[in-house]
Amino acid sequence: MNVSWLDGSAMYQIFPLGLCDAPRENSWDWSNTWNAATRPVRRVDRILNWIDQLKKIGINSIFFNPVLQSDTHGYNTRDFYTLDSRLGSNEDFAEVCQTLHQNGFRLVFDALFNHVGRGFWAFRDVRNNMQNSRYIDWFKGIDFRRNTPCNDGFYYKAWQDNWDFPELNLENEEVVEHIFGAIRRWEDLYRFDGLHLCLIEFLPKKFIKRLRQFCSEMGAGLGGNIAIISESFDGIDCAKYISSEMGQSSNNRELRDALCDGFNKKNIFELAYTLNRQFGPDGIYSKIPMMNFLDNHNYPRFASAMEHKELIPLGWSLLPALPGYPCVYYGSEWGVEGISGDNHWALRPAFEKPEWNGLTDCVQKAFSARKNSPALRYGSYKQIFQAKEQLVFERSSCGETIIVCLNISEYDYKVPIKHGHGFAAFEGLYGDFDELLSGNECHYDGNFYLPPLSVMYLKRK
Repeated sequence: MNVSWLDGSAMYQIFPLGLCDAPRENSWDWSNTWNAATRPVRRVDRILNWIDQLKKIGINSIFFNPVLQSDTHGYNTRDFYTLDSRLGSNEDFAEVCQTLHQNGFRLVFDALFNHVGRGFWAFRDVRNNMQNSRYIDWFKGIDFRRNTPCNDGFYYKAWQDNWDFPELNLENEEVVEHIFGAIRRWEDLYRFDGLHLCLIEFLPKKFIKRLRQFCSEMGAGLGGNIAIISESFDGIDCAKYISSEMGQSSNNRELRDALCDGFNKKNIFELAYTLNRQFGPDGIYSKIPMMNFLDNHNYPRFASAMEHKELIPLGWSLLPALPGYPCVYYGSEWGVEGISGDNHWALRPAFEKPEWNGLTDCVQKAFSARKNSPALRYGSYKQIFQAKEQLVFERSSCGETIIVCLNISEYDYKVPIKHGHGFAAFEGLYGDFDELLSGNECHYDGNFYLPPLSVMYLKRK
């Protein structure tokens, strides 16, 4: 089930319409009957300004949020076959993707097949031709005896009753073949390596399985098969969407919430419980490479979400040490702030080029340590000790053991030796270690101290 490159991935998420400073609404060209867009404006090259930054941090894969022709924010698709003209042409993006591949990056694309936008070419055909349209059965719930708040003269099923999102009928073979044809086109043009499958729990399982089989038979950009990363809307239990027939990975929303809540409340018992539930010996994701993140295009920036700002570097130092693979949302590596407010554009800002500061140094050290450690990339998870503000766990693989220590307290903490089994039992730490983040050497004879506000990666010599 696992995909080897996902196991070792260090991912970076970019929202291209935001980063490239695209207009928030896509203009219309009524002479263009296919996707109604005006001539492309090449903005997508701005992504190339990030290559040096990402290579220096240790990033090896890039996850692109929507890039297809859409009405506004990318998730109301007009055309599955064409790059959003606010970013450029298909050929423009193909050149960018080629350059990224040449620099060693694997590429993951957002893929939303549950619904499209009102500007989608087939939906416009229904609006224009009503009962005479040949595309009526492409959409769910179309009823010409009813109407919508948009006064279309017919009713249709909209996702979450949001009328910008007509739902596709994925039981229609013609719709499925249209989507698969688009994926073939993406692979021909962009040689992508994975799909981030949005709202997977709203998709028919039959469609998901067909998609997985289809992608398994296609060659990915840097070799191997195209990976499927599922996105569950509720984010609580993603295991049911991950199997040999469905997704290979998933966003880890539950872990993100546990980490942020624990840091804000200065109580990480829930975080410790979640890590053990997910990745312990009998964990529900113990054999699944989960995508771990602190923020993204829908969540407040981590720097804004943290009530205790001194804990921001600790979150970024801890992330690459967790089982699964880390994903950084663009700009957060240098501490960009933002909350959603009335819309999500505040979480999708434009930047001409990346920045580097002390927080980026912190991120780079943690990602570099992970890059050079099989235990941190692939290792098992074993909890060693937990307290209200402290957590110690072990990652082991390929004969390497890393002890990861977290202290969110402002004070030194002496980890007490408590013999026995169960909660808080700890037999002590013995031997010589290299601390990978600082480069210091450490020796322990049982008791050991966690420095205040610290994360340590202790590699046993």
